[in-house]
Amino acid sequence: MLNFPNLLILPNKVYSLTIEVSDSMRASERFLIDHAVKGVNFIDPYDKWTTSLGVSGEFLEDYAFYKLGVPPEWLLVRFLRHHVLADTLDLLSGDAGQVLASSNYREYLGHEFSETETEEILQTLLKSWARVHPTGALEFRDLYVSIDCTPEILRRSLNALGSQGHLRELGQSVYVVKEGILKSPLQSSAISMDTQTK
Repeated sequence: MLNFPNLLILPNKVYSLTIEVSDSMRASERFLIDHAVKGVNFIDPYDKWTTSLGVSGEFLEDYAFYKLGVPPEWLLVRFLRHHVLADTLDLLSGDAGQVLASSNYREYLGHEFSETETEEILQTLLKSWARVHPTGALEFRDLYVSIDCTPEILRRSLNALGSQGHLRELGQSVYVVKEGILKSPLQSSAISMDTQTK
């Protein structure tokens, strides 16, 4: 598993992620692929955390048969994100810690937001990134794990925001946010951000 995102973008902060395979005791006892994860706030290095992040070996072996359209690493970081937002990282560590498995993966596949809703949520996340790293590039995978929509809707919404002049595609699935997005008002305040913020 080498295709991990480097960022976790929240509406009010951005974490850089370091994810490494962990040869833990629980990995062998529970047939897991386990990881050690460190998250560090881009602008506040004192805001940091570490946790374990495991995925069922059986789920990984069968992953291709699910035909989900995204790498398992992305789904695993979405699983992590939900625990970051809920402030329940402690539930992931320890011998009996929660892991991504066939029994719960559907919770992290994404919701069928409308394209307008997705664009509004995306604008909030892109503004969060622009405040932290105005000229920094973003990859599709960083945005995918930071929002709860399907990859198809996400791509369409990114294209729409690009046509509105809010971001530019540097290469395949790599984007840079344009400075003007910080001055752009959201079209509506009716979107619930419960799945995006603590």
